[in-house]
Amino acid sequence: MNIITEFNKFNQKSVVDKLSEGLSKIFDHVKVSGKTILASSLLDKSGKPLVRIDSKEPIKAVMLKVGKDTVEIKSIVNSTGGKGLATKIIKVILNSIDKESTIIIDKDVSGGFWDRIIKTYPKYNWVKS
Repeated sequence: MNIITEFNKFNQKSVVDKLSEGLSKIFDHVKVSGKTILASSLLDKSGKPLVRIDSKEPIKAVMLKVGKDTVEIKSIVNSTGGKGLATKIIKVILNSIDKESTIIIDKDVSGGFWDRIIKTYPKYNWVKS
């Protein structure tokens, strides 16, 4: 039984793997660089997923930083006019982490969106910076 337990631990996906896999179902382009995940509907001139909020082209994008027991949401961009992107991203994050992990929201300028999300998912650890 111990051998099976060790084998299962070895084959478990990391949080970064789970996040990038989940985001690849939403975005055309996903890049993992260390503990940073960039995902977008468009690429910039250098071939990286474009996550700039001031993009001239309408985009959907997210930037996440993953730490030990944390996922920091650096930015979510949706300039396409479509609805529901942030909720899809939140579901990917929640499905990828343990409930003991902390989700950090970097610079909340949402006008109440994050407060509603935190209220909807109170079993998770949320921090707004």
